[in-house]
Amino acid sequence: MNEKQNRIICENCENLTISGVEKADNATPTHFSCVVCGKILNVGGKNLNVKKLDILEGIVELNGEIEEIKYCQTKPKLLKRLFK
Repeated sequence: MNEKQNRIICENCENLTISGVEKADNATPTHFSCVVCGKILNVGGKNLNVKKLDILEGIVELNGEIEEIKYCQTKPKLLKRLFK
């Protein structure tokens, strides 16, 4: 079985490296959102800055004051919701 994997490395709540990134959704100085292994990963903080974004490699590097890292379920696709 070939399961998707990711790794999150947070150093001193200032530098964050995320692997397994499939898509970057949103980036502001207080919030970063991406899709990792089919789930949404939200990062909250202050003065967040994207240092590196490489979707082909699946790597994102952030720096700033990292206060929260949270996984969320993705929303069901429209067709699945319509034909429930």
